[in-house]
Amino acid sequence: MISYDFTDKVALVTGSSRGIGFATAKMLLESGAKVMINGVDQKRLDAAMDMFSAFKETAISFRADIRRKDEVEAMFRALLERWGRIDILVNNAADRPIANVLDMTEDQWDRNIDTILKGTFLCSQITARQMIKQGEGGKIVNVSSGSYKVARIGASAYCASKAGMVMFASCLAQELGPHRINVNTVAPGLIDVGEEQTPSKLAYDRATLQMTPWGRIGKPVDIANTILMLCSQQADYMTGAVVSVDGGLSVGRYGIPPSP
Repeated sequence: MISYDFTDKVALVTGSSRGIGFATAKMLLESGAKVMINGVDQKRLDAAMDMFSAFKETAISFRADIRRKDEVEAMFRALLERWGRIDILVNNAADRPIANVLDMTEDQWDRNIDTILKGTFLCSQITARQMIKQGEGGKIVNVSSGSYKVARIGASAYCASKAGMVMFASCLAQELGPHRINVNTVAPGLIDVGEEQTPSKLAYDRATLQMTPWGRIGKPVDIANTILMLCSQQADYMTGAVVSVDGGLSVGRYGIPPSP
């Protein structure tokens, strides 16, 4: 396994009390980074911090709803007061209420768009300003989804926000390139993040697995591995990229019979 050295680097991972964000924060901590984890559920954050007990000097948490500018600003103030800088931002927080367009409420739409897209904007803006002030470059990684380019029923707001996240990263990569700040995106496929296994979820997983050449559901660590690579010096010449980590799900129409 490739190992990375993030000693003296400071990272913020949003939506990191569980799943992909938690796995990413854990790997960053194990690689020497100082890490702030974030979420909106204080109990989950506390549970995550309990699991980070071996990193008492390098792990902190902050409850903030990244849809709200005042809470995002407070989070960054706490980060900078603690460590004085930021080198890595992982925009991972997301909300995913499922609803067909004809039945969707305004609140459901706003929860998707504001958490994924507005939250990414707010966190990236403050991070970029601080990184430019530091004058040493930096890494921003957005966690999008294969849904940014593949539509599906009941997920219009989610797909739209994930697509917006990719384009936002592309624009930001152009703006921040002269400052040696890399902005890249990871597009996960089907990942086991501990969701409730309802009949509809199980049916969705089975159908998706049939289209996945690798033949298994991904794990949070699969995505975290790629995020750490994008945050490392090995990725210094990568910016504006979208890296699919999906077991081949996005390659094409796998699982259908060969054409006659």
